Amino acid sequence: MTKIVIIDSQIAGISGDMLLSSLIDIGASKKKVINSIYACQDFFKGTKIRKANFLKSVSHGISCTKFLFDYEDSTHSRAASSVYKNISACSDSLDLSNDAKSFVLNSLNRIILAESKIHGDSYDSVRLHEVSTIDTAADLIGTAVALDDLKLFSRKFYSTDVAVGNGLLEFSHGVVPNPGNAILEILKGSDILLVPGKIDGELTTPTGASMLVNLDPEHISQYPPFIPEKIGNGCGQKEGKNAANVLRVVIGNSASRLDYTSESIYELETNVDDVTGEVIGNLIDMLFENNAKDVTVLQGISKKGRPSFVIKVLSDKANKDSLIQILLSETGSLGCRVNEINRIIVPRSVVTVPISIQNRKFEVKVKISKSTGGMINSMKPESDDIRKISRTLRISYKKIFDIVHQELTRKYK
Repeated sequence: MTKIVIIDSQIAGISGDMLLSSLIDIGASKKKVINSIYACQDFFKGTKIRKANFLKSVSHGISCTKFLFDYEDSTHSRAASSVYKNISACSDSLDLSNDAKSFVLNSLNRIILAESKIHGDSYDSVRLHEVSTIDTAADLIGTAVALDDLKLFSRKFYSTDVAVGNGLLEFSHGVVPNPGNAILEILKGSDILLVPGKIDGELTTPTGASMLVNLDPEHISQYPPFIPEKIGNGCGQKEGKNAANVLRVVIGNSASRLDYTSESIYELETNVDDVTGEVIGNLIDMLFENNAKDVTVLQGISKKGRPSFVIKVLSDKANKDSLIQILLSETGSLGCRVNEINRIIVPRSVVTVPISIQNRKFEVKVKISKSTGGMINSMKPESDDIRKISRTLRISYKKIFDIVHQELTRKYK
Protein backbone atom coordinates (compact mmCIF):
# COMPACT_ATOMS: atom_id res chain seq x y z
CA MET A 1 0.00 0.00 0.00
CA THR A 2 1.09 3.58 -0.68
CA LYS A 3 1.10 6.20 2.07
CA ILE A 4 -0.91 9.28 1.06
CA VAL A 5 -1.69 12.66 2.63
CA ILE A 6 -4.97 14.50 2.05
CA ILE A 7 -5.17 18.24 2.83
CA ASP A 8 -8.84 19.18 3.19
CA SER A 9 -9.36 22.94 3.04
CA GLN A 10 -12.74 23.05 1.28
CA ILE A 11 -14.59 24.43 4.34
CA ALA A 12 -12.24 26.81 6.17
CA GLY A 13 -9.34 27.35 3.77
CA ILE A 14 -5.66 27.05 4.62
CA SER A 15 -3.23 29.32 6.45
CA GLY A 16 0.31 28.68 7.59
CA ASP A 17 -0.59 28.30 11.26
CA MET A 18 -3.53 25.99 10.45
CA LEU A 19 -1.35 23.65 8.40
CA LEU A 20 1.32 23.65 11.09
CA SER A 21 -1.24 23.04 13.85
CA SER A 22 -2.81 20.13 11.96
CA LEU A 23 0.59 18.41 11.72
CA ILE A 24 1.13 18.87 15.46
CA ASP A 25 -2.37 17.47 16.02
CA ILE A 26 -1.41 14.40 13.97
CA GLY A 27 1.65 13.80 16.12
CA ALA A 28 4.64 15.81 14.90
CA SER A 29 7.13 16.59 17.67
CA LYS A 30 5.94 19.74 19.42
CA LYS A 31 9.36 20.20 21.03
CA LYS A 32 11.26 20.09 17.72
CA VAL A 33 8.87 22.53 16.10
CA ILE A 34 8.85 25.04 18.97
CA ASN A 35 12.64 24.97 19.24
CA SER A 36 12.93 25.69 15.50
CA ILE A 37 10.48 28.60 15.81
CA TYR A 38 12.40 30.20 18.67
CA ALA A 39 15.57 29.92 16.57
CA CYS A 40 13.99 32.28 14.01
CA GLN A 41 14.25 35.33 16.29
CA ASP A 42 18.04 35.23 16.06
CA PHE A 43 17.75 36.10 12.37
CA PHE A 44 15.08 38.82 12.53
CA LYS A 45 16.55 41.99 13.96
CA GLY A 46 14.25 43.85 16.32
CA THR A 47 12.09 40.78 16.98
CA LYS A 48 11.34 39.08 20.27
CA ILE A 49 9.16 36.00 20.71
CA ARG A 50 7.12 36.23 23.91
CA LYS A 51 5.46 32.84 23.61
CA ALA A 52 5.11 29.98 21.15
CA ASN A 53 2.97 26.97 21.98
CA PHE A 54 0.32 24.61 20.66
CA LEU A 55 -2.90 24.31 22.64
CA LYS A 56 -5.83 21.93 22.40
CA SER A 57 -9.00 23.73 21.42
CA VAL A 58 -12.53 23.10 20.14
CA SER A 59 -14.18 24.70 17.11
CA HIS A 60 -17.90 24.04 16.59
CA GLY A 61 -17.58 20.81 18.54
CA ILE A 62 -14.47 19.62 16.67
CA SER A 63 -11.38 18.93 18.79
CA CYS A 64 -8.35 20.62 17.22
CA THR A 65 -4.95 22.18 17.88
CA LYS A 66 -4.30 25.92 17.75
CA PHE A 67 -0.97 27.70 17.38
CA LEU A 68 -0.42 30.36 20.06
CA PHE A 69 2.27 32.77 18.86
CA ASP A 70 2.97 36.07 20.58
CA TYR A 71 5.85 38.28 19.50
CA GLU A 72 6.98 41.88 19.16
CA ASP A 73 8.57 43.30 16.05
CA SER A 74 10.07 46.75 15.55
CA THR A 75 9.11 46.83 11.87
CA HIS A 76 6.20 45.70 9.72
CA SER A 77 7.93 45.94 6.35
CA ARG A 78 11.13 44.35 5.09
CA ALA A 79 12.83 43.91 1.75
CA ALA A 80 11.94 40.54 0.28
CA SER A 81 15.61 39.77 -0.30
CA SER A 82 16.28 40.38 3.40
CA VAL A 83 13.44 38.07 4.48
CA TYR A 84 14.70 35.38 2.11
CA LYS A 85 18.25 35.74 3.43
CA ASN A 86 17.10 35.58 7.06
CA ILE A 87 14.93 32.49 6.59
CA SER A 88 17.61 30.77 4.53
CA ALA A 89 20.21 31.42 7.24
CA CYS A 90 17.84 30.13 9.91
CA SER A 91 17.20 26.96 7.87
CA ASP A 92 20.96 26.39 7.59
CA SER A 93 21.43 26.87 11.33
CA LEU A 94 18.81 24.22 12.07
CA ASP A 95 20.48 21.72 9.74
CA LEU A 96 17.20 21.05 7.93
CA SER A 97 17.06 18.21 5.44
CA ASN A 98 17.35 19.11 1.76
CA ASP A 99 13.64 18.40 1.28
CA ALA A 100 12.68 20.60 4.23
CA LYS A 101 14.90 23.51 3.24
CA SER A 102 13.75 23.36 -0.39
CA PHE A 103 10.15 23.40 0.81
CA VAL A 104 10.75 26.47 2.97
CA LEU A 105 12.63 28.49 0.36
CA ASN A 106 10.44 27.48 -2.59
CA SER A 107 7.32 28.43 -0.65
CA LEU A 108 8.80 31.80 0.28
CA ASN A 109 10.04 32.32 -3.25
CA ARG A 110 6.53 31.77 -4.62
CA ILE A 111 5.20 34.48 -2.29
CA ILE A 112 7.93 36.93 -3.36
CA LEU A 113 7.32 36.24 -7.05
CA ALA A 114 3.60 36.85 -6.56
CA GLU A 115 4.25 40.19 -4.81
CA SER A 116 6.73 41.16 -7.52
CA LYS A 117 4.16 40.47 -10.24
CA ILE A 118 1.37 42.30 -8.41
CA HIS A 119 3.34 45.50 -7.75
CA GLY A 120 5.39 45.50 -10.94
CA ASP A 121 8.66 45.52 -8.98
CA SER A 122 11.74 43.47 -9.71
CA TYR A 123 12.37 40.48 -7.51
CA ASP A 124 15.30 42.24 -5.81
CA SER A 125 13.43 45.47 -5.06
CA VAL A 126 10.03 44.21 -3.86
CA ARG A 127 9.11 44.84 -0.21
CA LEU A 128 6.98 42.55 1.92
CA HIS A 129 4.45 43.77 4.46
CA GLU A 130 2.06 41.20 6.00
CA VAL A 131 4.45 38.32 5.23
CA SER A 132 7.63 40.12 6.31
CA THR A 133 7.39 39.36 10.02
CA ILE A 134 8.67 36.44 12.03
CA ASP A 135 5.31 34.66 12.06
CA THR A 136 5.83 33.83 8.37
CA ALA A 137 9.20 32.29 9.21
CA ALA A 138 7.59 30.40 12.09
CA ASP A 139 4.91 28.96 9.82
CA LEU A 140 7.32 27.97 7.04
CA ILE A 141 10.11 26.52 9.14
CA GLY A 142 7.79 24.99 11.74
CA THR A 143 5.79 23.23 9.02
CA ALA A 144 8.94 21.96 7.31
CA VAL A 145 10.23 20.52 10.59
CA ALA A 146 6.85 18.90 11.26
CA LEU A 147 6.67 17.36 7.76
CA ASP A 148 10.21 16.05 8.18
CA ASP A 149 9.43 14.62 11.61
CA LEU A 150 6.40 12.78 10.22
CA LYS A 151 8.42 11.64 7.18
CA LEU A 152 5.85 13.02 4.77
CA PHE A 153 8.00 14.70 2.12
CA SER A 154 8.22 11.48 0.13
CA ARG A 155 4.47 10.87 0.27
CA LYS A 156 1.78 11.48 -2.33
CA PHE A 157 -0.30 14.59 -1.48
CA TYR A 158 -3.89 15.29 -2.45
CA SER A 159 -5.81 18.55 -2.06
CA THR A 160 -9.54 19.20 -2.05
CA ASP A 161 -10.98 22.47 -3.31
CA VAL A 162 -9.51 25.44 -1.44
CA ALA A 163 -11.94 27.76 0.37
CA VAL A 164 -10.90 31.39 0.00
CA GLY A 165 -13.87 33.16 1.64
CA ASN A 166 -15.69 36.19 0.31
CA GLY A 167 -16.20 39.93 0.77
CA LEU A 168 -13.50 42.59 0.83
CA LEU A 169 -10.05 42.62 2.42
CA GLU A 170 -8.36 45.59 4.03
CA PHE A 171 -4.58 45.43 4.28
CA SER A 172 -1.45 47.55 3.81
CA HIS A 173 -2.31 48.51 0.23
CA GLY A 174 -5.96 49.37 0.86
CA VAL A 175 -9.18 47.49 0.15
CA VAL A 176 -9.25 44.65 -2.39
CA PRO A 177 -11.74 41.90 -3.29
CA ASN A 178 -11.34 38.50 -1.67
CA PRO A 179 -9.45 36.41 -2.74
CA GLY A 180 -6.58 38.86 -2.78
CA ASN A 181 -4.20 39.24 -5.69
CA ALA A 182 -1.45 37.29 -3.93
CA ILE A 183 -3.69 34.24 -3.52
CA LEU A 184 -4.64 34.33 -7.20
CA GLU A 185 -1.02 34.66 -8.31
CA ILE A 186 0.21 31.89 -6.02
CA LEU A 187 -2.45 29.41 -7.08
CA LYS A 188 -2.38 30.44 -10.75
CA GLY A 189 -1.36 27.56 -12.96
CA SER A 190 -2.20 24.85 -10.44
CA ASP A 191 -5.21 22.60 -10.98
CA ILE A 192 -6.60 23.43 -7.53
CA LEU A 193 -10.13 24.82 -7.60
CA LEU A 194 -10.92 27.93 -5.52
CA VAL A 195 -14.34 27.97 -3.81
CA PRO A 196 -15.99 30.42 -1.33
CA GLY A 197 -16.14 27.97 1.60
CA LYS A 198 -18.55 28.09 4.53
CA ILE A 199 -17.05 30.87 6.66
CA ASP A 200 -17.12 34.62 5.99
CA GLY A 201 -13.96 36.68 5.48
CA GLU A 202 -10.45 35.75 4.35
CA LEU A 203 -9.88 32.02 4.71
CA THR A 204 -6.70 31.32 2.76
CA THR A 205 -3.47 33.22 3.32
CA PRO A 206 -0.49 33.61 0.98
CA THR A 207 1.71 31.50 3.27
CA GLY A 208 -0.85 28.70 3.45
CA ALA A 209 -1.50 28.77 -0.30
CA SER A 210 2.20 28.79 -1.14
CA MET A 211 2.99 25.83 1.12
CA LEU A 212 0.08 23.89 -0.33
CA VAL A 213 1.23 24.44 -3.92
CA ASN A 214 4.80 23.45 -3.06
CA LEU A 215 3.63 20.10 -1.72
CA ASP A 216 2.61 19.45 -5.34
CA PRO A 217 -0.79 17.93 -4.49
CA GLU A 218 -3.15 16.27 -6.92
CA HIS A 219 -6.51 18.01 -6.84
CA ILE A 220 -9.49 15.83 -5.89
CA SER A 221 -13.23 16.47 -5.75
CA GLN A 222 -13.71 13.48 -3.47
CA TYR A 223 -11.41 11.34 -1.35
CA PRO A 224 -9.63 8.54 -3.22
CA PRO A 225 -9.97 4.93 -2.02
CA PHE A 226 -7.78 4.71 1.09
CA ILE A 227 -7.55 3.49 4.68
CA PRO A 228 -7.23 6.40 7.17
CA GLU A 229 -4.36 6.13 9.64
CA LYS A 230 -3.99 9.52 11.36
CA ILE A 231 -6.16 12.64 11.37
CA GLY A 232 -5.04 16.14 12.34
CA ASN A 233 -7.25 19.19 12.82
CA GLY A 234 -5.55 22.59 12.75
CA CYS A 235 -7.63 25.42 14.18
CA GLY A 236 -7.63 28.95 12.77
CA GLN A 237 -7.42 32.09 14.87
CA LYS A 238 -11.08 33.13 14.52
CA GLU A 239 -14.24 31.19 15.19
CA GLY A 240 -16.58 30.54 12.29
CA LYS A 241 -20.30 31.22 12.66
CA ASN A 242 -21.59 28.37 10.53
CA ALA A 243 -18.80 25.79 10.52
CA ALA A 244 -15.64 24.74 12.32
CA ASN A 245 -12.67 26.91 11.37
CA VAL A 246 -10.50 23.83 10.97
CA LEU A 247 -8.07 22.53 8.35
CA ARG A 248 -8.10 18.74 8.26
CA VAL A 249 -5.07 16.72 7.25
CA VAL A 250 -5.44 12.97 6.88
CA ILE A 251 -2.61 10.45 6.56
CA GLY A 252 -3.61 7.08 5.21
CA ASN A 253 -2.74 4.13 3.05
CA SER A 254 -4.03 3.84 -0.47
CA ALA A 255 -6.26 0.78 -0.63
CA SER A 256 -5.85 0.59 -4.37
CA ARG A 257 -4.73 -2.83 -5.57
CA LEU A 258 -4.81 -1.75 -9.21
CA ASP A 259 -2.60 0.72 -11.00
CA TYR A 260 -5.09 3.57 -11.40
CA THR A 261 -6.30 6.82 -9.93
CA SER A 262 -9.88 8.00 -9.65
CA GLU A 263 -11.49 11.37 -10.19
CA SER A 264 -14.91 12.94 -9.95
CA ILE A 265 -16.21 14.33 -13.25
CA TYR A 266 -19.51 15.58 -14.64
CA GLU A 267 -21.54 14.05 -17.45
CA LEU A 268 -23.57 16.66 -19.33
CA GLU A 269 -26.26 15.31 -21.61
CA THR A 270 -28.99 16.74 -23.83
CA ASN A 271 -31.30 15.54 -26.62
CA VAL A 272 -31.85 17.58 -29.80
CA ASP A 273 -34.03 16.80 -32.82
CA ASP A 274 -33.93 19.97 -34.89
CA VAL A 275 -30.26 20.62 -35.71
CA THR A 276 -28.14 19.84 -38.75
CA GLY A 277 -24.97 17.78 -38.94
CA GLU A 278 -23.00 20.99 -39.48
CA VAL A 279 -24.27 22.36 -36.16
CA ILE A 280 -23.27 19.13 -34.40
CA GLY A 281 -19.82 19.19 -36.00
CA ASN A 282 -19.21 22.79 -34.97
CA LEU A 283 -20.48 22.04 -31.46
CA ILE A 284 -18.02 19.16 -31.04
CA ASP A 285 -15.12 21.42 -32.05
CA MET A 286 -16.22 24.18 -29.66
CA LEU A 287 -16.64 21.78 -26.73
CA PHE A 288 -13.14 20.36 -27.17
CA GLU A 289 -11.67 23.84 -27.60
CA ASN A 290 -13.20 24.76 -24.23
CA ASN A 291 -11.67 21.84 -22.30
CA ALA A 292 -14.28 19.13 -22.62
CA LYS A 293 -12.70 15.83 -21.61
CA ASP A 294 -14.77 13.86 -24.12
CA VAL A 295 -17.76 14.33 -26.42
CA THR A 296 -20.02 11.57 -27.75
CA VAL A 297 -22.96 12.01 -30.14
CA LEU A 298 -25.50 9.20 -30.52
CA GLN A 299 -28.18 9.08 -33.21
CA GLY A 300 -31.73 8.00 -32.45
CA ILE A 301 -35.42 8.43 -33.17
CA SER A 302 -37.49 10.68 -30.91
CA LYS A 303 -41.19 11.52 -30.67
CA LYS A 304 -43.20 11.71 -33.88
CA GLY A 305 -40.47 9.75 -35.62
CA ARG A 306 -38.03 12.65 -35.68
CA PRO A 307 -34.34 11.82 -36.15
CA SER A 308 -32.50 13.01 -33.03
CA PHE A 309 -29.10 13.25 -31.40
CA VAL A 310 -28.07 12.48 -27.82
CA ILE A 311 -25.03 14.61 -26.97
CA LYS A 312 -22.87 13.51 -24.01
CA VAL A 313 -20.05 15.69 -22.68
CA LEU A 314 -17.56 14.83 -19.94
CA SER A 315 -16.27 17.81 -17.93
CA ASP A 316 -14.32 18.61 -14.80
CA LYS A 317 -15.83 20.86 -12.14
CA ALA A 318 -13.95 23.99 -13.21
CA ASN A 319 -15.29 23.92 -16.80
CA LYS A 320 -18.76 22.48 -16.18
CA ASP A 321 -20.74 25.72 -16.28
CA SER A 322 -19.05 27.11 -19.41
CA LEU A 323 -19.56 23.82 -21.27
CA ILE A 324 -23.24 23.74 -20.29
CA GLN A 325 -23.59 27.26 -21.70
CA ILE A 326 -22.00 26.21 -25.00
CA LEU A 327 -24.11 23.05 -25.17
CA LEU A 328 -27.37 24.97 -24.70
CA SER A 329 -26.58 28.04 -26.81
CA GLU A 330 -25.15 26.16 -29.79
CA THR A 331 -27.98 23.60 -30.01
CA GLY A 332 -30.93 25.68 -28.83
CA SER A 333 -31.77 22.93 -26.35
CA LEU A 334 -34.02 23.95 -23.45
CA GLY A 335 -32.31 21.79 -20.83
CA CYS A 336 -29.33 19.69 -19.86
CA ARG A 337 -28.96 16.68 -17.57
CA VAL A 338 -25.99 16.91 -15.19
CA ASN A 339 -24.63 13.88 -13.36
CA GLU A 340 -21.56 13.76 -11.11
CA ILE A 341 -19.81 10.45 -11.66
CA ASN A 342 -16.57 8.81 -10.62
CA ARG A 343 -14.19 7.41 -13.20
CA ILE A 344 -11.02 5.33 -13.03
CA ILE A 345 -7.95 6.62 -14.86
CA VAL A 346 -5.01 4.45 -15.84
CA PRO A 347 -1.71 6.41 -15.59
CA ARG A 348 -0.36 7.41 -18.96
CA SER A 349 2.42 9.46 -20.51
CA VAL A 350 2.96 11.08 -23.90
CA VAL A 351 6.29 10.64 -25.65
CA THR A 352 7.53 11.86 -29.03
CA VAL A 353 8.94 9.00 -31.11
CA PRO A 354 11.07 9.49 -34.27
CA ILE A 355 9.78 7.37 -37.17
CA SER A 356 11.42 6.74 -40.54
CA ILE A 357 9.14 5.95 -43.51
CA GLN A 358 10.37 5.81 -47.12
CA ASN A 359 13.70 7.27 -45.99
CA ARG A 360 11.94 10.32 -44.58
CA LYS A 361 11.98 11.17 -40.89
CA PHE A 362 8.87 12.11 -38.92
CA GLU A 363 7.95 12.57 -35.29
CA VAL A 364 4.84 10.97 -33.79
CA LYS A 365 3.37 11.67 -30.38
CA VAL A 366 2.43 8.43 -28.65
CA LYS A 367 0.27 7.93 -25.57
CA ILE A 368 1.72 5.07 -23.52
CA SER A 369 0.13 3.32 -20.56
CA LYS A 370 2.33 1.23 -18.25
CA SER A 371 1.67 -1.06 -15.32
CA THR A 372 3.22 -0.53 -11.88
CA GLY A 373 5.97 -2.95 -12.87
CA GLY A 374 6.84 -0.93 -15.95
CA MET A 375 5.19 -3.21 -18.51
CA ILE A 376 3.47 -1.43 -21.40
CA ASN A 377 -0.28 -2.02 -21.41
CA SER A 378 -1.10 0.00 -24.52
CA MET A 379 0.32 2.41 -27.08
CA LYS A 380 -1.72 4.84 -29.17
CA PRO A 381 -0.14 7.16 -31.74
CA GLU A 382 -1.64 10.62 -32.17
CA SER A 383 -4.10 10.55 -35.06
CA ASP A 384 -3.19 14.08 -36.24
CA ASP A 385 0.43 13.00 -36.67
CA ILE A 386 -0.63 9.88 -38.60
CA ARG A 387 -2.87 12.01 -40.83
CA LYS A 388 -0.04 14.47 -41.50
CA ILE A 389 2.33 11.69 -42.58
CA SER A 390 -0.42 10.10 -44.71
CA ARG A 391 -1.00 13.33 -46.61
CA THR A 392 2.68 14.12 -46.96
CA LEU A 393 3.53 10.70 -48.45
CA ARG A 394 0.15 10.21 -50.14
CA ILE A 395 -0.27 6.83 -48.50
CA SER A 396 -3.51 5.67 -46.87
CA TYR A 397 -4.09 6.51 -43.22
CA LYS A 398 -4.52 2.81 -42.36
CA LYS A 399 -1.23 1.82 -43.94
CA ILE A 400 0.68 4.60 -42.17
CA PHE A 401 -0.99 3.63 -38.89
CA ASP A 402 0.06 -0.02 -39.36
CA ILE A 403 3.66 0.98 -40.17
CA VAL A 404 3.88 3.29 -37.13
CA HIS A 405 2.32 0.70 -34.83
CA GLN A 406 4.77 -1.99 -36.01
CA GLU A 407 7.70 0.37 -35.42
CA LEU A 408 6.44 1.26 -31.94
CA THR A 409 6.01 -2.43 -31.09
CA ARG A 410 9.58 -3.10 -32.22
CA LYS A 411 10.97 -0.26 -30.12
CA TYR A 412 8.96 -0.85 -26.97
CA LYS A 413 8.43 -4.60 -26.89
